Amino acid sequence: MGEKVSEIVTASLRKFAVWCLAWAALLPHASAHRIDEYLQATLVIIEPGSIRLEINLTPGTDVAAAVLAQIDRNGDGVISAEETNAYGEALKRDLAVALDDRPVDLKLASAQCPSVDELRSGSGIVQIVFTVPPGVLTAQPHRLEIHNRHLPAMSVYLLNAGQPQFFNTAPPEAGSIEITAQKRSVNQDTGTIEFIFRPGANASAK
Repeated sequence: MGEKVSEIVTASLRKFAVWCLAWAALLPHASAHRIDEYLQATLVIIEPGSIRLEINLTPGTDVAAAVLAQIDRNGDGVISAEETNAYGEALKRDLAVALDDRPVDLKLASAQCPSVDELRSGSGIVQIVFTVPPGVLTAQPHRLEIHNRHLPAMSVYLLNAGQPQFFNTAPPEAGSIEITAQKRSVNQDTGTIEFIFRPGANASAK
């Protein structure tokens, strides 16, 4: 039992560490987050068999009430699992994602929301994860385009691709991903991630 708990803690710490590494280059932007802004930070994780968008949304104290109105739809001061999932679906409708110029359908994988008090204090972070199967990737360059149109009047955005060596959980035979370029708009609500898929060693034997 103790070993299992230790493994969970280690995995959580590892994920926190790689999140920090992924955002290290963008810290000047993150530190400029003000109380009158809704910070939407998207980390894109590309693996041979899946693509994940891990989005952390942090409202400043001045915009927390407006964000809460989007989440706590019945206004009872308690955010239910149903309301959290509904907010995730609303966010999904505001995301446009395309792989090699073809629109892809996102699937809500998980949605977690802190308490109303935490959100009002500016310390609460809404965490939402979307997944999309990339289909059959060929051994050539690919391009993933993302456009976040969620609550633009109050929001600031961050967009970054996680380096595969930190996040890849696929077995070696599944192949590997190399991020070759990242391009972002000035406010980072739109970005393009270019990558190459390299098939596993036994792919030709199939």
